[in-house]
Amino acid sequence: MANQIFVFDPTVKDTQSKVRGIGRYTQTLKESLGEATFIGKIEKLPKDSIFINPFFNMIQWPMPFGRVTRRQVAVIHDLIPLKYPNNFPVGLKGKIFRMLNGFVLKNYDIIVTDSIESKKSIIQLLKIPESRIKIIYPTVPRVFIPHLDPNATSHEPFHKSDGHSVADFSGMSTNALIEHQELKNLENFIIYVGDATSNKNLLNFMQAVQIANLTCVCVGKVFKPENNQKINHPWQKMLNIFLKSITNDRRFILPGFISDTELLALYKKAKLNVLVSFDEGFGLSYIEAGYAGTPSVLSDIPIFQEVAKDSAIFVNPQDPKDIAQKMAELYYDSMTNETMRIKAFNRAQDFNPQLFRNQWIELIQKLT
Repeated sequence: MANQIFVFDPTVKDTQSKVRGIGRYTQTLKESLGEATFIGKIEKLPKDSIFINPFFNMIQWPMPFGRVTRRQVAVIHDLIPLKYPNNFPVGLKGKIFRMLNGFVLKNYDIIVTDSIESKKSIIQLLKIPESRIKIIYPTVPRVFIPHLDPNATSHEPFHKSDGHSVADFSGMSTNALIEHQELKNLENFIIYVGDATSNKNLLNFMQAVQIANLTCVCVGKVFKPENNQKINHPWQKMLNIFLKSITNDRRFILPGFISDTELLALYKKAKLNVLVSFDEGFGLSYIEAGYAGTPSVLSDIPIFQEVAKDSAIFVNPQDPKDIAQKMAELYYDSMTNETMRIKAFNRAQDFNPQLFRNQWIELIQKLT
């Protein structure tokens, strides 16, 4: 590959982004594009190189204003704030930035996005021609991959024993990987991994957990009360209500940020993963859980139908009773749980790191 590749890394200066989706995507790019140079500051770059901006945000200060290399790629993961302006007020500054970024986007040859649904939003809201948009589905960090028993006879992490599927995971105890004491010996729980903005549907999810009377581990730095410096930010309104509502409710466990190895161990131990958002750009926790052989309960919305197909249990995100019923069925029905575990694992393989790399390399080669 003759041309140099430069990728902007926002986590260099913004340490908070390391524990959000920004950090996760940057991590997978670094693991997949060893040929690229990751930079924390956009200075003068060779004109004949390729520049990748992995987080083009329409409502933030444009970066950079002009074209810095001969070929440029912007990644727009989703346009949730633009789709739901009442839930994501951006103020006058955000509106100005959106207008400026509309011009800045013209400097990019290709827009990469995470899904068909996100592509539709980009075409509709930003009026970008379909020919300039390429879908590259996200993947998981490689720490999620080598957990299978190397002695297993097939790619599936299951073998038959007395008529049931038994996981072929490596012999290391999951408890050995868990650092948080309140999680170390925890059994029989469900897991939620992600952010806490209004599209995440936390209040209906909370009610469903209470109706089903299940123990739920909510993973994410945003859930640790002492870390919520911007708890009164308009975008965090639902989080504020959620945290106040579950005060002293022992069904909810909030460990905050955890390492990838600890997260993998929790996925493996969890009865099921839950993501009942009103809308998403992709839904990475479904794939992460799938690699751990953990089934998911998802909202019956287009993006999850696209990503999971028939490999998840779908619910009405507006109906806490429906969410509770489906969670309880998957939690207590061992046969259904077993079937969905295998389906989730098999579907997750369609989003593997090698495919992610191949698609990026193919795109880069077309730009050279």
